[in-house]
Amino acid sequence: DNTAVIPKTVADKIIDKIKDISPLFKDAEKFNVKGTLSIPYVDAGNDNLTVAYATEFTDLEAKSTKLLSVDLTGYLAGVLAKVSISLINSTDIELVDFVVNKMAAAAAVFIDKEILAPTDPTNKVKGAAAATQIVPAGSTTAITADVLIKLKNKLKSAYQTGAYWVMHPDTFTVCQLLKDRNDRYLFNDDIVEGFSGKILGKPVYVSDQCPQIAENALAVYYINPAQALGVKIVEDTVQILREKYATQHALGIVEWIEFDAKIQNEQAVAVLKMSAA
Repeated sequence: DNTAVIPKTVADKIIDKIKDISPLFKDAEKFNVKGTLSIPYVDAGNDNLTVAYATEFTDLEAKSTKLLSVDLTGYLAGVLAKVSISLINSTDIELVDFVVNKMAAAAAVFIDKEILAPTDPTNKVKGAAAATQIVPAGSTTAITADVLIKLKNKLKSAYQTGAYWVMHPDTFTVCQLLKDRNDRYLFNDDIVEGFSGKILGKPVYVSDQCPQIAENALAVYYINPAQALGVKIVEDTVQILREKYATQHALGIVEWIEFDAKIQNEQAVAVLKMSAA
């Protein structure tokens, strides 16, 4: 009111909103190659290689098997941020470093989402949502211990080592609250262990990008990502644009990523699908 100049101090910290992401990208098998990468696999429906008893001096009958392939290409995505030069000059925070790290975190969230709940699976990344081993939940709103056991047992013994659950935090809460007829928690011995706890002896990782319990939702993944997922990385670069926004007294930071993620082994992933209404 007295036309006084009131100084403004920028705090030496930034409170950042944390998002839960799964370790699927980190644990998947990665390929750093150019062009299209074809990963061959055996067509189970046309695999006739079988062993049978044989008689000496009698020719063996020739068998055949058919190989198919999963093709990993590359899809481009990017993010651009503009940072105020005045803000940079008015704080002791390494603001550019913060924004670069923030963009890297945003890219991690984006990749996590495209693996768990692809934006356009027909034309872009298909991710783990293309799983063929599907266990019906039998409900639009409820998850039972029975269906979790069925989901876990979908994976052969060879893929159980390294397998874990991925689900939304709210879904994990639902699973933790499952009780028996005597009102005792079913997974009481498991949920107190590990980073996010365990269900049926296997680690649980929560991700905000995983679909929540809803009609037709793929609500719970049980996956061995090192065996199930193939991820191709073509580019992951960050550039500082000092001149482009100089007339705006701003600094530009751009990140480009080009990647693809597909299921390379269908036997190493299973998903729980909620029912339709």
